[in-house]
Amino acid sequence: MDSEETEKFLLVAKADNVKHISSLLKAVNFKDVGVFFATEHGLKIVVEDSKCVQANAFIGSEIFQDYQLSDDTVAFRVDLNTFIECLTIFDGCSLNPGVTTALKLTYKEYVFILFNRLEEGGIITDCSLRTMEVFDILDFSIPAESATSKIILRSSDFKDILNDIDNSSDYVEFTFSQEPEFFKILTSGIAGKCSVEIPSKSEIIEQFVCNATISVKYKYRQVKPFLKCMNISQKTLIRTNEEGLLCCQFMVQVDSHTCYMEYFCTPIVDDE
Repeated sequence: MDSEETEKFLLVAKADNVKHISSLLKAVNFKDVGVFFATEHGLKIVVEDSKCVQANAFIGSEIFQDYQLSDDTVAFRVDLNTFIECLTIFDGCSLNPGVTTALKLTYKEYVFILFNRLEEGGIITDCSLRTMEVFDILDFSIPAESATSKIILRSSDFKDILNDIDNSSDYVEFTFSQEPEFFKILTSGIAGKCSVEIPSKSEIIEQFVCNATISVKYKYRQVKPFLKCMNISQKTLIRTNEEGLLCCQFMVQVDSHTCYMEYFCTPIVDDE
């Protein structure tokens, strides 16, 4: 591709190992459509459900071996299922361990093109995806000054706890207690009520900050998707505010770099 052709693209990004990208996208793929935002700092992929759940994956520009952006911000929607299928097209094709698939992404005016190269025999596949315009995206956030609680846990241990709770439950209740200091998870389903209380001094908790005791309920089906984020992350940070908005951030180590995923969920509003 000569320089004149390169200038036509709004975004060009190259990565030596596509699995670093696909694993992050699979973790937030709980709905069909994802919104891509490209800035000088890298890619942000946003997935929403019913304006009450939002997942974000942040892939820094340093993850790519080459990252070029010809505008301040580039934004588009794309079918996330199809995109992931294209990224994983060579999965399982090689019999040699350690063989990776290289990736080149280009975007210009409603067309997202992927070039996948399996570094074994020089096999190349080209995929072109038609993109869509971006609708309004909710701006979920919990500024540090408005957070009532902040907990950092080991993702593997937290995932085991959530996997053991009753998945027939309609809701899951999180309690952040200031005095005594603990984090409690409560579910109520067909098998009855189940609760797990984690004291602030537990070895799975790295940091515990609670400025006010608060108990908040969330729909279990809305909380469940972030289990996939824990599968590939090393640490989980949980924050809430006075309104009960839940924010879970996940730290993912990619070679010598760190990527992040973020999951927001609004609470159940009691009619009482």
